[in-house]
Amino acid sequence: MNFINYYQGRGHVFGECWATSTSEYMYVNIPKNATSWTKPNLQDWGWECYNYHTDHLVKKPMIVLRDPVDRWLSGIGEYMYLYHRDINLNEFNSAFFDLVFDKIAFDDHTERQVYFLEGLNLDQAVFFKFGPEYRQQFSTFLSELGMSNKYNRYEYQHVSDNSPERKLFKKIFTDQIQRSKYLDQIKQYFKPDYELIEKVEFYGT
Repeated sequence: MNFINYYQGRGHVFGECWATSTSEYMYVNIPKNATSWTKPNLQDWGWECYNYHTDHLVKKPMIVLRDPVDRWLSGIGEYMYLYHRDINLNEFNSAFFDLVFDKIAFDDHTERQVYFLEGLNLDQAVFFKFGPEYRQQFSTFLSELGMSNKYNRYEYQHVSDNSPERKLFKKIFTDQIQRSKYLDQIKQYFKPDYELIEKVEFYGT
């Protein structure tokens, strides 16, 4: 089985990145980490989509990391909206939630962030923390590369709070992780992400 195509049926291939021949950097796409905002800013400068695995790119990665639980809640809302938006909410019983929290990862929006970084030299990476300051910090970094941009030109897309359906699904699962059993299961699954976040130095902090 080819690892990079594991979620191809859901629309994502591991290794997806954005790059240009004029820069030593590449932006590595991790779904639910402000990708829909970041990519248009790079496209303004002619950056194009590649796959660092199959295109054998050797560039310094730009990587956005997000708190794993926060990302999963947004991701499971996205997953439910994309593939099960017409589900009967009355079917959300304890057995259903046990199954969800036993599996955790259903698609690229809910999978471990480290899987999107497989094979990269992270010692050369520039890391950004997803949060309120991300757009300003990423824009500052682009300016340092000679790529000034009007970062407020684009808004975040596919944001849970901007979609009633996504917001509802996110709230349902947010309420469930108040149970320590489910929260512990999520944190255990995303332990590799937490370990990475703990050891990296984020740009602008």
